[in-house]
Amino acid sequence: MSKSTASKIPPRLPDETGLDSVTMFAALLFLAEKFPHRQFNTVELSLLSGLGRTALSQIKNAPDSPFSLGKCSLRRLDEWLDSHPGFKQE
Repeated sequence: MSKSTASKIPPRLPDETGLDSVTMFAALLFLAEKFPHRQFNTVELSLLSGLGRTALSQIKNAPDSPFSLGKCSLRRLDEWLDSHPGFKQE
């Protein structure tokens, strides 16, 4: 029996962009500051706001949710959190 090279999974290559998580986080912060109306997805907002994905999911499903088509600006999320103190993290 010969080993099939097609069935082997190639070793995982580093990210092609060469950017690490710190650089990506800095880029998100830059985008949020430079473009306050930019829409972010739930994962990005979780990183930027410090809210967990569960809390963001609850906010997304709220009747007066600041999310539109699954995205929301950081400014709009902050305004929504100011008017809904129960969702703020202690």
